[in-house]
Amino acid sequence: MVDLARNAFSTQNFDLAAEIYERTIIENGPKVDLYLGLADSFARSGKFTKAFEVYSAAFRLGRVGQEHLKQLVDALVDTVKQDHQNSIQKKSCMFTCLLCHGLLSDAVTVPCGHTYCRKCLEKDQTKTCKICRAVHYKLKISSIKSNVLLSKLIEKFFSKEHNATSLKSKGNEHFEKGDFLMAINIYSEAISLDKENHLLLSNRSHALFSIDRFTEALEDANTVVSTRPDWPKGYFRKGCALYGLGKYEDAVISFLQCLALDSSVASARGYLAKSLHYILSQLPPDDPKGLALQSRMNPSMLDKLIKENFSTSILLPELNLSSLLQLHNIIDKKITCSSNFDATGTATTGEGTTSMSSTSDLQRWKSENDVSTQSLLENERSRSLSPSCSNLSRKRVRVLSQNLPTSPINSTPQKVLKSENMSNHVQGDVRPISYELLNKEDLECSLCYRLFYEPVTTPCGHVFCKQCLERCLDHQTCCPLCKSSLVEYLAERRQSVTESIQSVIETYFYEHFVQRKTQHDEEVAELAKMGLDNNEIPVFVCTLGYPGVSCPLHIYEPRYRLMIRQCMESGTRQFGMCIKTEDGFSDIGCMLEIRDVQFFSDGRSILDTVGGRRFRVLSKGHRDGYDTAKVEFLKETAIDQSDMDEVLKLQEETYEACRSWINNLRLDCQHKIINHFGEFPPQDPTPHTSPNGPQWAWWVTAVLPLDPKVQQALLAMTSLKDRLQALKKVMNYLNKKHSK
Repeated sequence: MVDLARNAFSTQNFDLAAEIYERTIIENGPKVDLYLGLADSFARSGKFTKAFEVYSAAFRLGRVGQEHLKQLVDALVDTVKQDHQNSIQKKSCMFTCLLCHGLLSDAVTVPCGHTYCRKCLEKDQTKTCKICRAVHYKLKISSIKSNVLLSKLIEKFFSKEHNATSLKSKGNEHFEKGDFLMAINIYSEAISLDKENHLLLSNRSHALFSIDRFTEALEDANTVVSTRPDWPKGYFRKGCALYGLGKYEDAVISFLQCLALDSSVASARGYLAKSLHYILSQLPPDDPKGLALQSRMNPSMLDKLIKENFSTSILLPELNLSSLLQLHNIIDKKITCSSNFDATGTATTGEGTTSMSSTSDLQRWKSENDVSTQSLLENERSRSLSPSCSNLSRKRVRVLSQNLPTSPINSTPQKVLKSENMSNHVQGDVRPISYELLNKEDLECSLCYRLFYEPVTTPCGHVFCKQCLERCLDHQTCCPLCKSSLVEYLAERRQSVTESIQSVIETYFYEHFVQRKTQHDEEVAELAKMGLDNNEIPVFVCTLGYPGVSCPLHIYEPRYRLMIRQCMESGTRQFGMCIKTEDGFSDIGCMLEIRDVQFFSDGRSILDTVGGRRFRVLSKGHRDGYDTAKVEFLKETAIDQSDMDEVLKLQEETYEACRSWINNLRLDCQHKIINHFGEFPPQDPTPHTSPNGPQWAWWVTAVLPLDPKVQQALLAMTSLKDRLQALKKVMNYLNKKHSK
């Protein structure tokens, strides 16, 4: 019977396992292992009231080790965990690490474009970005240098907080040496600079706990929890202090609150098991009925949680409805009360321009971005945060450079950055930075000397515009500033924008950002026009292309790397192909359309292209180092109805001559031709309907061993009849030569 119960438990049929254990206990009498099996089954099925009763009975029956509570701990964690995290917590912040929720220290930007503290990344073994959930399997933190620009901005904007962080590092060194008193003194000095820094308070709480000053440790932990109720480590520190004070039930609650926010905290699981073991191992009271009556009349928090099966609405009430409503109010006030809006509802910039011209614009903006209280209440019932809230938290009101950055340390989870006037409407201390500290030049690319557009961060920690860096890497695989190797960066083909830098630009230099974006869009639009009638096209000078014929290309020259990238980014996916001549390139060419690109780790690429329209060059030019041309696209001359029969007969004769020549080639030559150009196309029954004539004729032109000038002459012909006659003459000559 016990084996049946264990099998049912292993297949997660917990109700059946509990039923079998109960029957076995009735038949064979109580035993510790049977009680533990029954209690584990109740816990795993979410029946915690029964589970705790049976666990207590098992403890009274015999010796139960702490390791026997693993199933109870796992069941509790699975019940309360909220590892999806709320939308506020996932909201990317400019200067805040989303792992420790503190000011970025030794900021490191990972390949997905998000930035964390170096030590936080070293401690986190998952290699998964907490914001976008991207997994960086090959990530080596030691090989990535600190983000130079972000580090300078943080040191410039938040000097006090930065100094406090430096002191924290010194305190950590003393803590690791076991010099807890010195660590406490240094942490206290740092806290005097940044009084609400939850990381400093947490570290001091840990140091106080280490020397058994549990009451003081609890005071710091309570401050941490009240400052950052969304930070799991604060609840862990509180639980440790309560455990040290012997308040095991309260400690259980704190550890569960920690694990509800982050179920991967192994140390919290260990302390939770210890606390539960102590509670369950206590001797029964002399008056159990009186205790039961007292529990019903004045239940403890743990009793309430057990009765409600550890509902997260009871365990973490401040992170459910209240936080959602507060977020809703913050968004509403940010729209209506921001210092960017005057009394009439218009937002003015530093230059006196208007970003919202009327109250109706403001109301329309609100109506598009508002969240009803009713929807928040509905989300509370399901104990999950609305995805729409995540979108709202990312939307920014137009904040211009007159608005000053504030310390992220002193912000509530719902408030990361606010203008100075917003401090009257939202909880939390806001520290404005002097306007003189904001300098657009700090956010200019060292390659193009313009405001960063799509900033990317290299492994060596330098920031450039994405396009600027790509153009540099076309020529050499090293950083333009420090000359560090970027071979690995190039091989991974990273495209992710550094979100923190982008957010700073959009928030504090919005007008400049709009101008820069407009400038970029105009450049892309100009590239997109290339290839249209009466416009310039990019020209690849190499060989001849033919309509409908495959043309694989190996791209390795820097100028052509850039040209192909621009063709792809603009969406045209096409360029002209001409052969080289004394004056640059030929006057006749063919458009090639990119079907696929295969990149090598060193930046080279293989293109799979196919020929399209033919053209005649009208004028030649240059752009970004490669050739361009204004062209006239060639069109086939219409065939007179009286000549149709003659053309069809000519096509049949020429086609048979071509097929005969191909069949007479050696098998290895035939295989090479087929591998490169594909199979010989079938004869076209209606050649006059195709804009470039029959496909097989171009295939043969590409395959024939002709002088490029002859092939170019065939490409320039717009008369199908003339082209077929020329091909027929060539084929007759080749076939006669082969027969001899």
